[in-house]
Amino acid sequence: MKTTRPAAARSLPGHPVTRPPGHVPIGITLGDPAGIGPEITLKALARLRPRAALLIGPAAVIGRESRRLGLDLPPGVAVHDTGAVGRFRPGRDQANCGAAALAALERGVELLRRGEVSALATAPVSKTALRRAGFRWPGQTEFLAERLGARSAALLAWTRRFKAVFVTIHRPLAEVSRFITAAAVAEKTALIDAFLRSESCGSGLRTAISPLRRKPRIAVMAFNPHGTEFSRGEEDRIAAGVLLARRRGADVHGPFPADALAARLADYDGFVAMYHDQAMIPAKLLGPGVNV
Repeated sequence: MKTTRPAAARSLPGHPVTRPPGHVPIGITLGDPAGIGPEITLKALARLRPRAALLIGPAAVIGRESRRLGLDLPPGVAVHDTGAVGRFRPGRDQANCGAAALAALERGVELLRRGEVSALATAPVSKTALRRAGFRWPGQTEFLAERLGARSAALLAWTRRFKAVFVTIHRPLAEVSRFITAAAVAEKTALIDAFLRSESCGSGLRTAISPLRRKPRIAVMAFNPHGTEFSRGEEDRIAAGVLLARRRGADVHGPFPADALAARLADYDGFVAMYHDQAMIPAKLLGPGVNV
């Protein structure tokens, strides 16, 4: 059977692409050409050797990094060239590199909408470089949610022992409090509950729910120290969100002091954090993971 590739997808010289029939590739955006994205992406591909993947970014950057690392693209990986970047210096925030990262994201969304990729993984970007290129979103999560028309979206920090969504993502800490609402807590709880129940979660990311439980058990973190100290109404709003989520069918508990939950990770399948570092610090301490 003849296999096909999306338009503009190609292999690098000397790297023929052989994709199993019927496999829609995973799209992978290269990230900032001046950052770590190209290197870690090529190393990950060489290690994981996916059966079908489409690397989205400047072909010249991919080829140069491939030669520098001495790594061939695996047979199942094709390149979707997003065009030339121009001259740049590694390790610096540059507008042309931000524009290249944005072009890869835009193309990834386009391919996802057309069904030419089955999912989209994004390599690291520089938000400073993106802003210099005219990027107006707080982060890639918000960009993807808007462009894909998602009514509700969340960032999920995932490790084998710890899975958490964020009520707020890319916000200055001084502004977090006003974005904590009962509706937001209930919404994010529903998202992680649905994700932990989903087939893609169980099969693609191994078993997410304890075999002793019929549905995910979720804990919600408090915002203030020890749960209620110095609260200006945040804990009342969080508690109202927990109650709302429970009425909608989630097995959700809390709010609990965030530090106390560190000793009770095995008691829950998922967590709802109020802000970025509240979940990212334990996630990174607990080992390799991924943001979904």
